Amino acid sequence: MSQANDPVAGAPLEVLEQLYYLHDGSGVLGPLKGFKLKEMIENDAVSRASHINSAGAPDWVPILQFAPFSSFFRDAEAGAPGRSPHAAPASKQAYASFWIRLGAYLIDYALTIGLVAVFGALFAIGAVLLVGAEQTEGLLTAHPTAINFIGTIIALTYYAYFAAGPWQATPGKRFCGIYVIRTSGQRVDASFAVLRNLAYLLSALPLFLGFAMIFWTDERKGLHDMVCGSRVVYGKL
Repeated sequence: MSQANDPVAGAPLEVLEQLYYLHDGSGVLGPLKGFKLKEMIENDAVSRASHINSAGAPDWVPILQFAPFSSFFRDAEAGAPGRSPHAAPASKQAYASFWIRLGAYLIDYALTIGLVAVFGALFAIGAVLLVGAEQTEGLLTAHPTAINFIGTIIALTYYAYFAAGPWQATPGKRFCGIYVIRTSGQRVDASFAVLRNLAYLLSALPLFLGFAMIFWTDERKGLHDMVCGSRVVYGKL
């Protein structure tokens, strides 16, 4: 990777272009680009007692121990106390809107329906070859619940595999330029992705009100995001 330095900050550009989360003692802010975080520090909008982590990193680190951001504080070397204002709120533009999330969902829905259809066709062909068309038809008619259950497992596997993978996003979210992350800033794992997907049921009742909450909550969280502790943000990992 290039190690070119920002001419003003003296910091690698790749560091300033990354996303970070900031914990000021009262809540988590982010994701914030390094350039934005640098600007906030230089405007005394970040407390020296704050902690920071890179998007997806497992641990929080005191910001005064996190280079190069520690050097952006005024009188950092002298350890001057300076002002301690509350951190400024992150821009709502960092959080994915309802409509972009709906578009991503529709893409993923179409893809999962396609996967289930392909699996069903392969299963039917195999069953016909093994036991014949008549018995296959009887089997499908007699066990609709089991077949629906298998379809659900395929869909959950789809969401778990992609959301917990390097993208932290399903193909639909990836196409729309958004991804999922925990409120703490940590990456999503497979079990978390499955639980978050199942929590969609909570947002669907009553009358999809939990999804509508994305319109007016500060961090554009649906009810399922609040229950699971997740955020959907713009960007690609």
